[in-house]
Amino acid sequence: MKHLLTVILSILALVAVVTGCGGAHRYDARLVRTDSLMRPDPDSALAIVQAVDRDSLTSDGDRAYRDLLLTQARYRCYVPATSDSDINRALAYYRAHSGEREKLTRALIYKGTVMDELGHPDSAMLYYKQAEATAAPDDYFNLGYSKMRIATLYQDQLSQDSSTITRLKQAIKCFEMVNDTNYLISCYGHLGGIYGVNLPDSTEYCLTRAIELAQAYKPTKQYTYKSKLAGLYYYHYKDYMRSKELAMDVFINGRQFSHENQFYYYAALSYIRLGLIDSALFVFKSSPLPTCTVDSMNYYRLSAELAAVLNSGDSAIYKAKAEKAQRVLTETSLKPNLVIADLTSDHQREGAKLKKQGRLHIVIVICIMLLLTISILFIISAIVRKRISSYQQLLDGARSDIESMVKDTEQKLSELEEQRLDLKNTLEQKDKELSEISKRNTALESQRDDLNKQVTNVIRDRLAILNEIYYNIRVKTNIGTRKGKRMLPLIALIKELNENKQTAHLILKESFWEKLKKSVDDEYHGLATFVERKYPELSTKDYRLFLLSCADISTQIIKLCLDFSSAVTVSNYKRRLIKEKIGIDVKFDEFINLYLDNKLE
Repeated sequence: MKHLLTVILSILALVAVVTGCGGAHRYDARLVRTDSLMRPDPDSALAIVQAVDRDSLTSDGDRAYRDLLLTQARYRCYVPATSDSDINRALAYYRAHSGEREKLTRALIYKGTVMDELGHPDSAMLYYKQAEATAAPDDYFNLGYSKMRIATLYQDQLSQDSSTITRLKQAIKCFEMVNDTNYLISCYGHLGGIYGVNLPDSTEYCLTRAIELAQAYKPTKQYTYKSKLAGLYYYHYKDYMRSKELAMDVFINGRQFSHENQFYYYAALSYIRLGLIDSALFVFKSSPLPTCTVDSMNYYRLSAELAAVLNSGDSAIYKAKAEKAQRVLTETSLKPNLVIADLTSDHQREGAKLKKQGRLHIVIVICIMLLLTISILFIISAIVRKRISSYQQLLDGARSDIESMVKDTEQKLSELEEQRLDLKNTLEQKDKELSEISKRNTALESQRDDLNKQVTNVIRDRLAILNEIYYNIRVKTNIGTRKGKRMLPLIALIKELNENKQTAHLILKESFWEKLKKSVDDEYHGLATFVERKYPELSTKDYRLFLLSCADISTQIIKLCLDFSSAVTVSNYKRRLIKEKIGIDVKFDEFINLYLDNKLE
């Protein structure tokens, strides 16, 4: 019985080794670096992964990893998705390789983001739910991110689900485990928006928490949540003074950073309730025209309030328009497909669980049959051992013969050892020859380094010529209107760049940037100094991109001056500079015209 137990334990150990073996795939170093830069510097991550040729990668794992990172980097750099072919390849690979659980979770998440951008929120919901179910319990970031994406998808589609609050609370716990303040702010803000006036104390706590975290981590993010908090104080607590203070803080200090315009509405209404009609009119006239259904509804409600206070007679008309906008908003909030997709995902998960349990039962039955078979074999082997003992004497007689054979074998091994020593001497001679070849290679590499230094000097001289061309740049204006386009005489520079395709970037001295700043100030009445003083949070790269754009420098030249990865990246960065970092949702030329018209404070 002791031997039987030993056999059974050996078999189980062998099964464990077979099922558990398998080394981790060693990925291409460029892809690993891209992954490490994804969260702190997504622009650099996108540049690196785009530079990696997919066909140059030698393994399916590296190609799938590149497809995943490319999709992720595009999403984080606000590059709109036009196809799901890349993420589909990555998802197919990771579904077939169970050892890549974290990357499978990420592939499911970004498949969901692509489907959402392509206009299929119900499909996005299915993939987010799969990611939530696939994530490991200790994979806190991906687990929290998938839960947050499900919750925000409901909010983006103006719908609601009973589990949304639960998921956001779970996401907060996950992001606290990894100390991710950025997504903690978003989760608290979304949670406060869901609670609304139905749970005012919870709403106030969540929005206040989001504001506190934003003030310590990224101050510009606090104004969106201050606007929401102003609405809570207005509608629930009827504290018009506090609502006005919050809304006016956003109006004065943070309207360029807020993605919503409701603070105009709360500020003006609070002034009306406080009897300060002139202040209410000032805020109303300062508010931008509505661009979405929610803004239209608030705009007409405020217009109706002002008309009623001023006795203009148009109050009923504005109320009717506000009610119409509210009906449109209510109709668009009915999104049953999301709930259907959510329930479908749960149903599929339960089916997979039952299927897995069925497979487990089959495995248990097979193991029992295997143990019974082993027991029978063990009994048979015991009978055979008894018979073998009768032949032991014959084996003892044969042992002497085997010992003589061993002696002969040892003699042959001695001869083989002599042959091995001869081969060793031959290999040592070859190693000497290889050493001589290595010395020659070292000499050739030294010559190659000298050639590289010469090439570097030539390129430096060409860059010096380009710098001299830049020093003579002057801003010219078209004769006609004050708002005519500005340009720089770059014909000679562009010709030089076209002839020298190996020039990767331009090294410009500080004197060039000072001259360019003075030229922009001269032509735009102090615009460069205004932006430098008004938006100190802009980085040096942001400010230089603004100066080059004012001078109407092409995106190709800007790419060389500021070391961008591509001209497309320059265009995307330029749009985000005005909309997100400066905080005004207008085009670049419109921003200049606003300044020239004295519409910027």
